[in-house]
Amino acid sequence: MKDLDLPDGEIVEEQMIKRLAASPSSQVTSCQGYDINGYLFYTATKNKKTVSQNSGARIEALDERTRKSTIYFGIIDDIWKVHNGSNIQILVFRCRWVKHPKGVEVDGYRVTIVDLNNIGYKDDPWVLDSQVAQVLYIADPAKKTKHIVIPGK
Repeated sequence: MKDLDLPDGEIVEEQMIKRLAASPSSQVTSCQGYDINGYLFYTATKNKKTVSQNSGARIEALDERTRKSTIYFGIIDDIWKVHNGSNIQILVFRCRWVKHPKGVEVDGYRVTIVDLNNIGYKDDPWVLDSQVAQVLYIADPAKKTKHIVIPGK
């Protein structure tokens, strides 16, 4: 794209795409916490030092195999701000995702239960901040290795 003769464009998105293509950056800032989309997100490491839980993540994505919308649950391990040129910052989360459907179940009361030890998608841990909603995981008293998912806010 760098070699293409793209017009500067009149809308912000067109200008941003041209700037990103012309001069990508490798400058990254790592954060332990970040306030976005009305949620305060923490990394799992920061979460261990606080009384609140803010590292649970949920995304909805199109499953390539089934072509259906699927909800994935995970734990945030890293929060990165990628700096690209003047005033362009992209926030991404690196997550440990629960394997779907094996690590996720919905019981008879429509409560979602996950096995946070059943991790999958290790080759695809990154997600944009705008795609993430926060969830809380509560240890399931009936199933010691499982956690009940509670939606944030």
